[in-house]
Amino acid sequence: MATTNETQTPETTIRAELAKLEWMIPDAKRDLAKAAERLAARGIAAVKECHAMIAEEPCSMGWTEFAEQDARHANEAKAKLTALFERRQLLQYLIDEND
Repeated sequence: MATTNETQTPETTIRAELAKLEWMIPDAKRDLAKAAERLAARGIAAVKECHAMIAEEPCSMGWTEFAEQDARHANEAKAKLTALFERRQLLQYLIDEND
């Protein structure tokens, strides 16, 4: 359905953006939850590797590079979710101001 700018009011544009945020926010929450799960799994693996290291058994410290990457992904997911929340709050404020 194509609409022109002439038929779209600012309010309808804002409401369309709010509707889009209603599916974007849950997706962003899932992304952050997945990042947390990866961090938790990486932490468990890191503890095992460190216990092996202390016991003078074969181990790897490569998990540190992956942990940094996992933390970066978690921070990016958090930033995205925070931006979506802030956008929703601003758009909701603009709608409430017009009511």
